[in-house]
Amino acid sequence: MDSTIPPSEVWMMKPSVELNDIVDGMQWQTDSIAAYLNTKTGQVVPVSDDEIIDAEFDDDSLPLTGWEAEAAEVAKAVAKGNDYIALPDRFEIDEYRIMERFASGVVGGARSILLESLRGSGAFRYFRRTIHELGLEQEWYSYRDGAYKQIAEDWCRENGIAYSQPSGPVDADA
Repeated sequence: MDSTIPPSEVWMMKPSVELNDIVDGMQWQTDSIAAYLNTKTGQVVPVSDDEIIDAEFDDDSLPLTGWEAEAAEVAKAVAKGNDYIALPDRFEIDEYRIMERFASGVVGGARSILLESLRGSGAFRYFRRTIHELGLEQEWYSYRDGAYKQIAEDWCRENGIAYSQPSGPVDADA
Protein backbone atom coordinates (compact mmCIF):
# COMPACT_ATOMS: atom_id res chain seq x y z
CA MET A 1 0.00 0.00 0.00
CA ASP A 2 1.26 3.49 -0.87
CA SER A 3 1.91 5.36 2.36
CA THR A 4 0.95 8.68 0.71
CA ILE A 5 -2.69 7.59 0.41
CA PRO A 6 -4.77 8.27 3.53
CA PRO A 7 -6.27 5.04 4.95
CA SER A 8 -9.76 6.49 4.54
CA GLU A 9 -9.27 6.55 0.74
CA VAL A 10 -7.69 3.12 0.23
CA TRP A 11 -11.10 1.48 -0.34
CA MET A 12 -11.62 3.75 -3.38
CA MET A 13 -8.44 2.62 -5.16
CA LYS A 14 -8.85 0.71 -8.38
CA PRO A 15 -6.89 -2.54 -8.74
CA SER A 16 -3.62 -2.51 -10.62
CA VAL A 17 -3.91 -4.12 -14.04
CA GLU A 18 -1.27 -5.84 -16.11
CA LEU A 19 -0.37 -3.63 -19.05
CA ASN A 20 -0.05 -6.73 -21.23
CA ASP A 21 -3.71 -7.56 -20.48
CA ILE A 22 -4.71 -4.11 -21.75
CA VAL A 23 -2.57 -4.57 -24.89
CA ASP A 24 -4.01 -8.04 -25.50
CA GLY A 25 -7.53 -6.66 -25.13
CA MET A 26 -6.78 -3.90 -27.62
CA GLN A 27 -5.49 -6.47 -30.10
CA TRP A 28 -8.53 -8.78 -29.67
CA GLN A 29 -10.86 -6.16 -31.03
CA THR A 30 -12.58 -6.47 -34.38
CA ASP A 31 -15.36 -4.61 -36.14
CA SER A 32 -17.90 -6.44 -33.97
CA ILE A 33 -15.99 -7.10 -30.72
CA ALA A 34 -14.85 -4.46 -28.24
CA ALA A 35 -12.74 -4.96 -25.12
CA TYR A 36 -13.53 -3.53 -21.69
CA LEU A 37 -11.71 -3.23 -18.38
CA ASN A 38 -13.58 -4.12 -15.22
CA THR A 39 -12.45 -1.33 -12.91
CA LYS A 40 -13.22 -3.34 -9.77
CA THR A 41 -11.43 -6.56 -10.68
CA GLY A 42 -8.85 -5.42 -13.25
CA GLN A 43 -10.06 -8.08 -15.70
CA VAL A 44 -10.14 -7.31 -19.43
CA VAL A 45 -13.07 -8.87 -21.29
CA PRO A 46 -14.17 -8.97 -24.93
CA VAL A 47 -17.85 -8.22 -25.59
CA SER A 48 -19.51 -8.59 -28.98
CA ASP A 49 -21.98 -6.13 -30.46
CA ASP A 50 -24.58 -8.93 -30.47
CA GLU A 51 -24.08 -9.53 -26.73
CA ILE A 52 -24.57 -5.80 -26.05
CA ILE A 53 -27.75 -5.73 -28.16
CA ASP A 54 -29.11 -8.79 -26.34
CA ALA A 55 -28.23 -7.21 -22.99
CA GLU A 56 -29.97 -3.96 -23.86
CA PHE A 57 -33.18 -5.84 -24.67
CA ASP A 58 -32.69 -7.87 -21.47
CA ASP A 59 -34.27 -10.97 -23.00
CA ASP A 60 -34.07 -13.65 -20.31
CA SER A 61 -36.45 -15.99 -22.15
CA LEU A 62 -33.63 -18.15 -23.51
CA PRO A 63 -31.93 -20.35 -20.94
CA LEU A 64 -28.17 -19.77 -20.92
CA THR A 65 -25.61 -21.97 -19.24
CA GLY A 66 -21.90 -21.88 -18.56
CA TRP A 67 -19.87 -19.39 -20.53
CA GLU A 68 -22.98 -18.03 -22.31
CA ALA A 69 -24.56 -17.00 -19.01
CA GLU A 70 -21.29 -15.44 -17.85
CA ALA A 71 -20.89 -13.52 -21.14
CA ALA A 72 -24.49 -12.30 -20.89
CA GLU A 73 -23.92 -10.98 -17.34
CA VAL A 74 -20.77 -9.15 -18.43
CA ALA A 75 -22.58 -7.67 -21.43
CA LYS A 76 -25.43 -6.48 -19.18
CA ALA A 77 -22.94 -4.78 -16.85
CA VAL A 78 -21.14 -3.17 -19.80
CA ALA A 79 -24.43 -1.99 -21.33
CA LYS A 80 -25.47 -0.44 -18.02
CA GLY A 81 -22.06 1.22 -17.65
CA ASN A 82 -21.41 -0.59 -14.37
CA ASP A 83 -17.71 -0.84 -13.53
CA TYR A 84 -16.51 -1.19 -17.14
CA ILE A 85 -14.45 1.16 -19.29
CA ALA A 86 -13.97 0.60 -23.02
CA LEU A 87 -10.35 0.13 -24.07
CA PRO A 88 -9.04 2.22 -26.97
CA ASP A 89 -10.73 0.96 -30.12
CA ARG A 90 -9.23 0.34 -33.55
CA PHE A 91 -9.83 3.95 -34.61
CA GLU A 92 -8.10 5.32 -31.53
CA ILE A 93 -5.20 2.91 -32.02
CA ASP A 94 -4.83 3.77 -35.74
CA GLU A 95 -2.54 0.95 -36.80
CA TYR A 96 -2.18 2.55 -40.23
CA ARG A 97 -0.46 5.52 -38.59
CA ILE A 98 1.75 3.15 -36.61
CA MET A 99 2.78 1.49 -39.90
CA GLU A 100 3.53 4.91 -41.43
CA ARG A 101 5.74 5.90 -38.48
CA PHE A 102 7.59 2.60 -38.67
CA ALA A 103 8.12 2.88 -42.43
CA SER A 104 9.32 6.48 -42.09
CA GLY A 105 11.91 5.39 -39.55
CA VAL A 106 13.44 2.69 -41.74
CA VAL A 107 16.71 3.71 -43.37
CA GLY A 108 17.80 3.15 -46.94
CA GLY A 109 15.78 2.01 -49.91
CA ALA A 110 13.46 -0.07 -47.75
CA ARG A 111 11.84 3.15 -46.51
CA SER A 112 10.43 4.10 -49.90
CA ILE A 113 9.35 0.51 -50.60
CA LEU A 114 7.46 0.34 -47.29
CA LEU A 115 5.86 3.75 -47.74
CA GLU A 116 4.74 2.77 -51.25
CA SER A 117 3.19 -0.44 -49.87
CA LEU A 118 0.90 1.72 -47.72
CA ARG A 119 -0.72 3.44 -50.70
CA GLY A 120 -3.98 2.29 -52.25
CA SER A 121 -6.40 -0.45 -51.39
CA GLY A 122 -5.11 -3.48 -49.55
CA ALA A 123 -2.46 -1.38 -47.77
CA PHE A 124 -2.40 -3.55 -44.66
CA ARG A 125 -1.94 -6.75 -46.66
CA TYR A 126 0.74 -5.21 -48.92
CA PHE A 127 2.58 -3.73 -45.96
CA ARG A 128 2.73 -7.07 -44.15
CA ARG A 129 3.87 -8.84 -47.33
CA THR A 130 6.54 -6.19 -47.90
CA ILE A 131 7.73 -6.44 -44.28
CA HIS A 132 8.14 -10.19 -44.83
CA GLU A 133 9.93 -9.78 -48.17
CA LEU A 134 12.36 -7.22 -46.68
CA GLY A 135 13.07 -9.41 -43.66
CA LEU A 136 11.83 -6.74 -41.26
CA GLU A 137 9.17 -8.79 -39.47
CA GLN A 138 10.96 -8.89 -36.11
CA GLU A 139 11.60 -5.14 -36.18
CA TRP A 140 8.01 -4.38 -37.22
CA TYR A 141 6.38 -6.53 -34.55
CA SER A 142 8.68 -5.15 -31.88
CA TYR A 143 7.84 -1.59 -32.96
CA ARG A 144 4.11 -2.31 -33.17
CA ASP A 145 4.08 -3.95 -29.75
CA GLY A 146 5.87 -0.94 -28.29
CA ALA A 147 3.35 1.42 -29.90
CA TYR A 148 0.45 -0.59 -28.44
CA LYS A 149 2.10 -0.49 -25.00
CA GLN A 150 2.49 3.27 -25.25
CA ILE A 151 -1.18 3.68 -26.20
CA ALA A 152 -2.16 1.42 -23.29
CA GLU A 153 0.01 3.39 -20.83
CA ASP A 154 -1.48 6.69 -22.02
CA TRP A 155 -5.01 5.27 -21.72
CA CYS A 156 -4.35 4.01 -18.20
CA ARG A 157 -3.00 7.39 -17.11
CA GLU A 158 -5.96 9.24 -18.69
CA ASN A 159 -8.40 6.97 -16.86
CA GLY A 160 -6.59 6.86 -13.53
CA ILE A 161 -5.86 3.14 -13.86
CA ALA A 162 -2.83 1.82 -11.96
CA TYR A 163 -0.85 -0.63 -14.07
CA SER A 164 2.18 -2.86 -13.90
CA GLN A 165 4.30 -4.17 -16.71
CA PRO A 166 7.07 -6.67 -17.23
CA SER A 167 10.50 -5.07 -17.14
CA GLY A 168 11.95 -4.12 -20.50
CA PRO A 169 12.02 -1.10 -22.79
CA VAL A 170 9.18 0.17 -24.91
CA ASP A 171 10.41 0.09 -28.49
CA ALA A 172 8.14 2.63 -30.17
CA ASP A 173 8.76 6.31 -30.62
CA ALA A 174 5.00 6.84 -30.21
